[in-house]
Amino acid sequence: MEVFSILVKRAVEGCFLSGCCLRGRGGGEMMVTHLLFADDTIIFCEAKKEQVTNLSWILAWFEASSGLRINLAKSALILVGEVVEVEEMAVELGCKVGSLPTVYLGFPLGAHHKATSMWDGVEERMRRRLAQWKRYYISKGGRITLIKSTLASMPTYHLSLFRMPKKTFFWGGGNLEKKVHLINWEVVCTHKEKGGLGIRRIDMLNKAQLGKWVWRFASEKDNLWKRVISVKYGQEGSGWRTREVRGTFGVGVWKEIMREANWCWDSVEFKVGKETRVKFWTDQWCGNDVMSQTFPHLFTLAVHRDATVNEVWDTNLGQGEWNLRFSRDFND
Repeated sequence: MEVFSILVKRAVEGCFLSGCCLRGRGGGEMMVTHLLFADDTIIFCEAKKEQVTNLSWILAWFEASSGLRINLAKSALILVGEVVEVEEMAVELGCKVGSLPTVYLGFPLGAHHKATSMWDGVEERMRRRLAQWKRYYISKGGRITLIKSTLASMPTYHLSLFRMPKKTFFWGGGNLEKKVHLINWEVVCTHKEKGGLGIRRIDMLNKAQLGKWVWRFASEKDNLWKRVISVKYGQEGSGWRTREVRGTFGVGVWKEIMREANWCWDSVEFKVGKETRVKFWTDQWCGNDVMSQTFPHLFTLAVHRDATVNEVWDTNLGQGEWNLRFSRDFND
């Protein structure tokens, strides 16, 4: 697909395609022209007939140069907002007209992150595994086994956002019949050795998945998804995390992730490498405490409270010494 990427890039540079321009809080912007995953592709362009015509030529050139054939029967032209001549543009490409929300790579695309339709695919898979008739013909021991196997096979990507209901199937009944919950859910999720049923804690798994994305943002270098998030929300903390998600740019998936990011950072300890991204006063890098909390009075007097470890370590003083600057002399 490298040939295809080059063709699209050249088309954007020549203004034959426009791509999708992203803008964010920091005033920066970036262009996203297309996304590739295996043999699935999303191409962004302006909803104009001339750009669709240019795209059809690009697809034809790609087929001629690569020997591959694009399956237009499985392709769709998806418009954002009100657009005229939709059918004509679809005919130009030779594909069908799609609409948002839709599903791409098994994940909802274009739906509000709190909409119930966001989880239709997950719910359908759950219903097939935990069919209604099984509630009446399987013992509670069998239900526990089925619940565990179902939770183990659930896609973890969805669990980074989805809070799964946990009670209805086990106690039986269904939507039209209410059954008494014999014990609370905390006991259900406790290990068998401690008197529980050993059901997996979905809320803990959910937190772990959220923390994973927070950590990936801090540790990954130049991935496309990180650059998109950085442009939209901006960065702080020497690039370890995004700025607060709020206002016009505070709606969506990343906002939901960042709501539970604090526990992740409370559990992080930095190992100093090149010393350029770790804050001397406010990051946990020396022992189990943060310098600003261990020495609050010194932190109050510090001139540069956001200084990195590298900035307060002076290599010109012998073999190197700490050179902390304070607002007044301690002999005063």
